[in-house]
Amino acid sequence: MAAVPIYVWNGTAWQETGPTIPANPIKYQASAPSSPSTGDIWVDSDGDVTTGSQQFQRFRFVASGGETTISGADANGAVLAYTAGLEQVVLNGAVLVRGHDYTATNGTSITGLSPALVANDVLEVFSFIAFTVANTYTQSQVDGLFNSANGILTSLETGTLTGASVTTSTLSGSYRDLYVVIKNLQPATDATSLRMRFNGDANTRYNASNNVGSTSAFDESSMGLTGNIDNGTSNGLIRMTIPEYANTTTWKFVDVVAIYNDSTTATSVGYRRQYGFYNQTSAITTLTFFMSSGNLTSGTYTVYGVK
Repeated sequence: MAAVPIYVWNGTAWQETGPTIPANPIKYQASAPSSPSTGDIWVDSDGDVTTGSQQFQRFRFVASGGETTISGADANGAVLAYTAGLEQVVLNGAVLVRGHDYTATNGTSITGLSPALVANDVLEVFSFIAFTVANTYTQSQVDGLFNSANGILTSLETGTLTGASVTTSTLSGSYRDLYVVIKNLQPATDATSLRMRFNGDANTRYNASNNVGSTSAFDESSMGLTGNIDNGTSNGLIRMTIPEYANTTTWKFVDVVAIYNDSTTATSVGYRRQYGFYNQTSAITTLTFFMSSGNLTSGTYTVYGVK
């Protein structure tokens, strides 16, 4: 491998030389850096290599004589900063031994230089320093932003629709609305309808009329959530929205949209949208799904909480 040229900015031009002038920082790239500072080192590499802004530092101090501690601005105005244990201290070209020739613990000064420096000694400090990216969020901060943002969907539970009935776990009350998606539901016969109860209450009632002021009560069969969802050969898709489900002072509105196959022809697709008002003011804590007759034979449900 051919020698890699090193260029040092002397304040006027780049000169090919060894690292006899301190650098802050070292740049590895294929072309000359723009706007260099006096003392910068450029390594002419085949391609650009980033080491991160100010991650590697080189400091150069010229002694007046008698110093046993070095800190503050170096000969080029760069303020000494290092990561303890990752520094290398060089005196007049000789590498000093940490803990024997010097002490470096606080990241801002080199102490305990022994013997003391004499006039015109050149002490150089090389070190990687911590790189901090400005304006960033931690994972917990990002989680908090998502959790508090309005309209964000959070999956609360996913389950399989099989058996006589399926009841969700206790639903969190920390959301505004519930959004339920049912997929791949295939009842055994075409004449069955999907039903739903709140809190396992067999007396769940809906007002299925478009007259909001009506006091007539209808059970879930009158709600007719989906009608004939499927003919047993193709899948239905159902979406339910239940706003303000945790509210204990108002009726609960239920909005249901179903796309289903309503005949023996696989291409015959029906669409139904129904709504109702749950006439109990208690918070909804569970949902129970079942068929008007027979068992649930397939399908999945996902319950989302909406901020």
